[in-house]
Amino acid sequence: MISLTIESFTGEENRHDLTHWHDKIELIRVTAGVMHCVTNGADHVLTSGDICIINRQQLHRIYCEDNNCAFQRLLIDPVLFTSDKRIYQQYLVPVLTDQTFAHVEIGKRDAGEISHLMDRMIELSAASVIGYELEMVALVYLLFHRLFAIYQSEKGRSVAPINTDLVLFRRMADYIYMNYQEKIALEEIAAAGNISKSKCGSVFKAYAGYTPVDFLNLYRLKISTDLLATTDKSIAEISSTCGFGQQSYYNRLFLREYNHLQRTNLQDLYRFSYRNLHLLWLSFRFRHRQLFLQVLL
Repeated sequence: MISLTIESFTGEENRHDLTHWHDKIELIRVTAGVMHCVTNGADHVLTSGDICIINRQQLHRIYCEDNNCAFQRLLIDPVLFTSDKRIYQQYLVPVLTDQTFAHVEIGKRDAGEISHLMDRMIELSAASVIGYELEMVALVYLLFHRLFAIYQSEKGRSVAPINTDLVLFRRMADYIYMNYQEKIALEEIAAAGNISKSKCGSVFKAYAGYTPVDFLNLYRLKISTDLLATTDKSIAEISSTCGFGQQSYYNRLFLREYNHLQRTNLQDLYRFSYRNLHLLWLSFRFRHRQLFLQVLL
């Protein structure tokens, strides 16, 4: 699958891209403002025109400096290349499995070829003429050809770091992802990493930028916004589903993070003429004002 989005963050949305990892290769091109891309705890500052490439399974999060920024995000699933086993083994596997090749930062002056490929992808996705998917696949192969050349030039220049704190963060974050619906105390998060509460706090601060409890609550809020936008569940049901002990506590956190409350309690209004408009607004607000251009292959 190829997923290409055009997104923007405002000041109040900066907190909502939590540290995460996934199986896709991620490319981000900044189109306005100043952005920070934090990969495995290392903070990379990007300005308009810069591109960063994040390898699969790397811890990362992005946030904007000052108030606003805009960017384009391209996610490439390596499964796309598996139809040709020789190409996958010879060119994909070395890149995907090299822990020294976690992140690449390309300045505006050197990003011309990759920027051109991304521009063409955006044009194709917007037009969506018959057969455009075939050219999209060809462009992805060209893009990875460029990425492999960068990998070849960088290979062997550094040694894969042995970072136990990074492993600990993954364990504790996984515990939160799997148990966020339950009542979770700081002691339980720390126990997932078999470390003290103070060590737990320092690890989360280094890799997530938040305390463990703040990270937990922000993740719960993120899940709740998806439920608000895509389901008919009441506020009380969503609060309970996301692990908030009391709806009033959920309301306070939601108001603090998003500067407004979820829905009016008069939900019957949204089951009629205003409901579709409301859900459209929620999707627009909580998905970073993104234009979603997705190709399923």
